[in-house]
Amino acid sequence: MKKKKIFPIVNAGTASILTVFVILAMVAFALLAYMSARRGAVFCRQSVQESQSYEEAKALALEEIASIDHELHQAYEAGTFEQLLEDQTYDFSIPIEGEKALQVTLVPVSPEENEGQLYRVTSFKQVSTGDWEDKSSLNLLDPNALSE
Repeated sequence: MKKKKIFPIVNAGTASILTVFVILAMVAFALLAYMSARRGAVFCRQSVQESQSYEEAKALALEEIASIDHELHQAYEAGTFEQLLEDQTYDFSIPIEGEKALQVTLVPVSPEENEGQLYRVTSFKQVSTGDWEDKSSLNLLDPNALSE
């Protein structure tokens, strides 16, 4: 006669408990993946918006440079260009989204020095227009504690 195998009572719900833990782990990883993708989408949207703002400001700056170029050509043809060469610079700033601006500086130069161009671009850069504030305060050493 064969003896029946006796299984302990602990094994009765092991498969169910394991299934519940696997499902909970899958839900947790799905939630993490969703949050990561959502954060990436927000970052991508912000990046696209900043790029578009910069390109719009760049287009406005190039229009302003074209008008300055036209003005310099008129002065060159009229014979008054030599007066502009003495300490004359053209500075302008185009605001970009937020606290940023596109800063441009042009300097008139004689065409012989600059391969036929009447100006030289000396600055074409994005700058911050906002004030920087130190928002972190870290009291490493209390001066009042030293005097005591």
